[in-house]
Amino acid sequence: MQYNVSTLPTTLQRLVDLLKNASQTEALSPQRVKALVEQAAISEDDLMHYADFDHPVEDCYGRKLVFDNGTFEVMVMSWNPGDYSSVHNHGYTEWGVVQVFGHAQNINFCVKQDRLTISAKQILSPGDIVKVNNALIHQMGNPSSKRYVSLHVYGSNTRDHEVTADAKNFELEFDRISHTTGGAFFNLPDGVVYDFLPGIPPDADTFLHYAFVLLAYYNRQEQTDEIVALKQNLLAKMGQMMN
Repeated sequence: MQYNVSTLPTTLQRLVDLLKNASQTEALSPQRVKALVEQAAISEDDLMHYADFDHPVEDCYGRKLVFDNGTFEVMVMSWNPGDYSSVHNHGYTEWGVVQVFGHAQNINFCVKQDRLTISAKQILSPGDIVKVNNALIHQMGNPSSKRYVSLHVYGSNTRDHEVTADAKNFELEFDRISHTTGGAFFNLPDGVVYDFLPGIPPDADTFLHYAFVLLAYYNRQEQTDEIVALKQNLLAKMGQMMN
């Protein structure tokens, strides 16, 4: 879906124009896009029209597409207290940024000695901007007691459609990586997953962090037989990692 640019708040329209003009004359990079987002001077109030704090708990966070011209996408995410994304990358994205408007947690991962490992953890402040590309594996979430929104820009210098397609979710509890056309959500439905790859084994600290976040996600849901079985599988995997 592409919203009519004329209906966007002034700062979002400014950002779209800056990105369109720049992408026509140069190969963009995360650093360059960060500068353009700073130039656009977007505020949290500019994004609240797209907020979705009533999103289903199964979705992990609210996700609204604001603009998509094929070359780049602009989205607004909504984070209630305790909301966390899955561990993921950004598909075909070659350049992008995330600007948060709350005290968000950002966790980066890397592969070290054939193990998926946490490489950095940080608590972001309102207005902070994080650079992203398709080499980044990370997870974002809201560890605070207040809800907030975030601005997401994803683009490509070489594609003209679906720049966020082929995203990878790292499902550590199942030792697999799912390829998806959906969001960075836990427990994705079959309809948005089109392939699986063998997972990268995590080290113990990484898995325990992941399991803590995932268990909290399951505990917020109705305790159906499916959710109970998923929790039991997760706890069994935790036991294996501790041995």
